[in-house]
Amino acid sequence: MDVLVTGCDTDLGRTIAASFSEAGHSVVLAGSRRDELDVAVKELDASDARAIVFDNTDPASVAAVQGQFPAHLDAIVNVPVPKRTAGDPRTYTLADHFNEWRSIFDNTVVSAVLTVQVLGDHLRSGGSVVTVIPDPVREGSADAAIKAAVSEWTAGQAHHFGTRGITVNAVAAGRGIEPGYDGLGTTPPSVSAEIARLSLFLATPAARHITGQTLHVSHGALANFGS
Repeated sequence: MDVLVTGCDTDLGRTIAASFSEAGHSVVLAGSRRDELDVAVKELDASDARAIVFDNTDPASVAAVQGQFPAHLDAIVNVPVPKRTAGDPRTYTLADHFNEWRSIFDNTVVSAVLTVQVLGDHLRSGGSVVTVIPDPVREGSADAAIKAAVSEWTAGQAHHFGTRGITVNAVAAGRGIEPGYDGLGTTPPSVSAEIARLSLFLATPAARHITGQTLHVSHGALANFGS
């Protein structure tokens, strides 16, 4: 398969790219920080791996590199790159609230929308789109609202791309990754590794029956665990 993974200037993006590369697939690593991408490509140690530097929250940046993308892709994996500085919401000014929501929306929703808008026509029939929501969300938070937006967008894109046999799904961190829950085993795998494995599975023929879904990586916990 020919795969594009965005957000490869983060640990999660690199983990996902490595999982596809280790499975024998050709991977294009995308992100906005060239130094980080160059290191990620070297770490893969794959002759067909390469990097494309662009900011997928910026329409002009995406359009500027459109000609660098492979003509044909089998999978697109959208990995957000958080840019906001965490703080105590109780001390936020109005501007702080705006910046938090704007940052989360741009880096999780807008980035995926622009990437798929530009590269959707590059996907082969039978391909896959996976959008990652890497952090567990707190009810009523900006992250929860953004997760809902991604889920709804995913369902709509699944309907749109389904005419070409392309599946569209989201992979989200579930309640079970919270501190104090050890999962079904005594040594549960890391969240990044679980997300990478599920993303890889969703791009395989074995997952052709799954589309329009938001699937949770949760160490075996139910979605409503602890509520």
